[in-house]
Amino acid sequence: MNQETRRMTVEDMAALNNERRLQLNEENRKYYEEMLVYLRMSPVEQRKVEELLLEMLDHLLIAQREGRTAQDVFGDDPESYCKEVIQTLGRQRLFHFPRFAFIFSTVLYVGFLSDALFRLTVYPLLNHFYGVPVPEGFKADWFVMAALGPLWIEGMMFFMRKSTFKGMGAKIGWFLLLPVISVGGFLLWQYILKDAVPMLPIPAWMSLAIGAALWSIHRLVFKGVFKHVDIF
Repeated sequence: MNQETRRMTVEDMAALNNERRLQLNEENRKYYEEMLVYLRMSPVEQRKVEELLLEMLDHLLIAQREGRTAQDVFGDDPESYCKEVIQTLGRQRLFHFPRFAFIFSTVLYVGFLSDALFRLTVYPLLNHFYGVPVPEGFKADWFVMAALGPLWIEGMMFFMRKSTFKGMGAKIGWFLLLPVISVGGFLLWQYILKDAVPMLPIPAWMSLAIGAALWSIHRLVFKGVFKHVDIF
C-alpha cells in the first residue's frame, strides 16, 4: 500500500477510497464512514490520513470476505480507536504556512469580489427602494477575517468531529451550534468594531479587478506551481 499511495496525490487516494468503499456492505460502510469523517476532520496531515484510511479499508474488505464485521476489526468503540490513531500519527501545527496562505488568499479574493458584487448590484437597489447608503470603499476587516480563517476552519472541523459517532439529534445540535456561534461572533464583531475598522477608499470596479487578480494568482499558485504541496 505504501508503494502504491506514494505515487498518488491526496485527491487520487480519496477517489480510490470512494471507489473501493462501494464494496462494503451497508453495516460496515456506515461504521467505516463515521471513522472516515472523524479522521478527515482531525488535525493530522491530510496525506497521512488518506493513506491510513485506504489501509483500514483494505483490512476491512479482507475481513468482510472472511465473514467478519467492522466491529470485529476495529472494536466496539470507534471513537476511541480514532483518537489513538490520531495520537500515533501526530497532530499538525495550527499554523501551517501552506494552509494559512491558501485560506488567507481565498477569503481575501472572496471578500473583494463580494464587495464589488454588493456595491455594483445589491446596494444600488437598496438605496433606490429603501434609502440605504452605498459604501464608499472596501472594509478592511476582511483582512482580519482572512487572517483568522484557519481558526474558523479548525473550529468547524472540531464541531464536525464532535457530531461523529452520535445520534441524529446530537448531530443536528452540533451542526446548528456552529452557525449560531459564527453569526453571533460576526454580529459581536460588527457591534464592537463597526467604527474602528477603516474603510479603504477604492471604487467598486477596483474591488472587482483586485478580486479577479487575486483569484487568478490563487489558482496559479495552488493549482499550478504548488499543485503537489499538501495544504491541509
